Amino acid sequence: MSIANTAGPAPAPQKTGDDGRRGKLVVLLVVLLIVIALLTTILIIYLINPGPLPDLLPLDLDYEPHYLFSIYEVDQPVGIAVSPDDELIYVTESGGERLVKIFDRGGELLGSFFAAGTNASSRSPVYLDTDTAGRVYVTDRLQHAIMVFDSRGIHVDTILDPNDTLSEYVASSECGLEQGTSFSFNAFEGLVRCTPPGGSEQTLHFPPVDNWSPLGIRIDDADKFLVTDVLAEAHRVHVGESSAGPAQLSLAALTGGATGQEPDQLLFPNVAVSDSQGRVYVTDGNNGRVSIWDPQGRHLGSIGTGGGAGALSLPRGATVTDRDRLHVVDAVGQDIKVYDVSGGEPEFLFSFGDEGLEDGEFRFPGDVAVDSTGRLYVTDRENNRIQVWSY
Repeated sequence: MSIANTAGPAPAPQKTGDDGRRGKLVVLLVVLLIVIALLTTILIIYLINPGPLPDLLPLDLDYEPHYLFSIYEVDQPVGIAVSPDDELIYVTESGGERLVKIFDRGGELLGSFFAAGTNASSRSPVYLDTDTAGRVYVTDRLQHAIMVFDSRGIHVDTILDPNDTLSEYVASSECGLEQGTSFSFNAFEGLVRCTPPGGSEQTLHFPPVDNWSPLGIRIDDADKFLVTDVLAEAHRVHVGESSAGPAQLSLAALTGGATGQEPDQLLFPNVAVSDSQGRVYVTDGNNGRVSIWDPQGRHLGSIGTGGGAGALSLPRGATVTDRDRLHVVDAVGQDIKVYDVSGGEPEFLFSFGDEGLEDGEFRFPGDVAVDSTGRLYVTDRENNRIQVWSY
């Protein structure tokens, strides 16, 4: 008699653990591929159009920049600007011969220049900026004018007051303005000197001009000019546009020109900058605040007053990035304060820098400029250097 086998086939071995591990590896591989694709996309975007990391990521991030290096061949630097292609750095000196120096992006000194007809005791270059053509505009506190140079530092023109330029005056004089004519002036002499090509030098009486005292200058990507004026008892901001050159520049008063400590008054405004909505931010130096105005010249309010991390002591230079991040140099606070001005109300984000002699520390910083790659250039006056930071 046979006995039937009723036990049946043996059960298949369980593979739950192996399948789970295999699934996790697949998920990790997918995530890794996504990260690699994202990083590759960011790299391609950066190579096509270099810019700061926050502009490349699909996120609205804000973080402090990091220190890169310093440039030391300067004597008490004050103002700073970058060429439209980000390749040249221009800085004014308040010490020594009071020159404007040119550096390349790596910090190598390329040359220097100054206003023709002046010497160290009769010139005082302060703030400066460049237009879309690469011309360099330098305010001079002693000459009460804005000197205009080409990108190499060759004198092009001088803005004598909000409506008059030296080139226009020379062109209307017996000297004329034939191509190749050189001209200059020194306010202390009260004379204009011009030399036609192939001719001898001629002297002209200084033209009658309106009194003003330009201090700060900023020029945006549309060649809109903002110039602060600290003429006694008439501190104000001028605004103008130029696409053809300084001879066609005409400035009009944006603010009322009342000097004082009231909300809509200014007391030694250093620079004025604008955001993407056309609002104007004025570093109101001796009032310890940034004053805000709309494009029609109506006062909107102030930031940096009172206590707290965002309070200002002595605001001087300033710049606004493409993301509407307002950077303000606090010369007494020894740092750079950053505000988000993209919305309806400004918001303090963070500050960077501290007082001292080491890398990343300041002794009376004066101005800040930013290029399209997210590099920040800060004049560190009493440390006789330019600090370079980056986002």
